[in-house]
Amino acid sequence: SPPTLILRKIRACQVCYEEKLISMYREPLHQRCTHRECNICNDCVYNYVRQTLGTMLEEQVNCPELNCRAVLNFDSIKQILGNTRGKKLFERYDRFFTERALERMPDFVWCAHGCGSGQLAASGVQNNIISCIKCKMKTCFVHKTKWHEGLTCAQYDNQTAKTIRDSEKWLVQNTKKCPSCKSPIEKAAGCDHMTCRKCNYEFCWACLADFDRIRNHGNQYHHSRCKHYASPGE
Repeated sequence: SPPTLILRKIRACQVCYEEKLISMYREPLHQRCTHRECNICNDCVYNYVRQTLGTMLEEQVNCPELNCRAVLNFDSIKQILGNTRGKKLFERYDRFFTERALERMPDFVWCAHGCGSGQLAASGVQNNIISCIKCKMKTCFVHKTKWHEGLTCAQYDNQTAKTIRDSEKWLVQNTKKCPSCKSPIEKAAGCDHMTCRKCNYEFCWACLADFDRIRNHGNQYHHSRCKHYASPGE
């Protein structure tokens, strides 16, 4: 009798362009996906999620399929990464996802002393001083900072507001914005020929004039009220 032909369904991956068995493709990754079938193979989906989360952990990972911007939920990420090769990355993602969920709870507070511990503090509204269960140091529940010893929260607010006002006043008095990129620049000492560290624009500190024109054509290109100004011919 003639040999039996076994027809195997294959599909070309839109990322790696390899023809692979249908079994090498997942069903739509999320119920909100707008496509009926996946055209990116399991390996490429895994690599996409690994690269996305490996660069920077974030809660939202979009479906990689063309024209589908559905957000993959926790279970979808677990399905993609939760095997041997993606286990460590998934454990990091799981911890990150849990921490973000805790941070959205109004009674949760991280220790402000950097020990890495956090806790639910249902009494925080009545008692603003939270003692860390790990390092025993004190954190302010209201401000999420190290406890401001000797100051009530209202006094701390007033002190912080004054510090901000003083800082803003100092910036106005001691810094100027680069005329090109608008970055704040502080002049500690030296002459008035300035070079912006961010965009390399050269200008006069006193009048903000373009130093290229001053260099090429003379001091008449300072502002007329600038102490460095000199009329043509002087």
